[in-house]
Amino acid sequence: MSRNEVIFRRFEPRDADDAWLLHRRASEAIGVRGPEGVWEDDLRDIGEVYIASGGDFVVAHIGSKLTAMGGLKPIDDDVAELKRVRVDPAFQRRGLGRRILSELESRAVALGFKWIKLDTTMIQVGAQRLYETAGYIRRRERVLHGYAVIFYEKWLAGQHDDVT
Repeated sequence: MSRNEVIFRRFEPRDADDAWLLHRRASEAIGVRGPEGVWEDDLRDIGEVYIASGGDFVVAHIGSKLTAMGGLKPIDDDVAELKRVRVDPAFQRRGLGRRILSELESRAVALGFKWIKLDTTMIQVGAQRLYETAGYIRRRERVLHGYAVIFYEKWLAGQHDDVT
């Protein structure tokens, strides 16, 4: 394994502190880091909230550094919510966000989800571009926790029921 090779794998409990730090660092870099609050409680129990619930959570490492992450949180049998997609600011613009997104979409299909829903803030222009170029459709906007938020969804190819 080379020093610069990116390794994608499922979250493990030993990743908890690094995942929290990545979340806070990435949020601060884009200007959406507020005081800690209950809206971040999912990151304090990733194994339970994402994996044990029937979803998944993926991390990417370059060497020993956690550089990107993201989760799938089940809403119901057909729909998963994409959450906590973060890329370390020092590793942005290298395709890690797109690769995490692709990995999570593949896992969603394997888990049997038909739709992915997500939200991102208006100020996260890079995230909007990522989701829109990956086929996500903008559905609505509203204010959430003091931020203007865009809600997206995507039908996962190959997951539709044939109707004749």
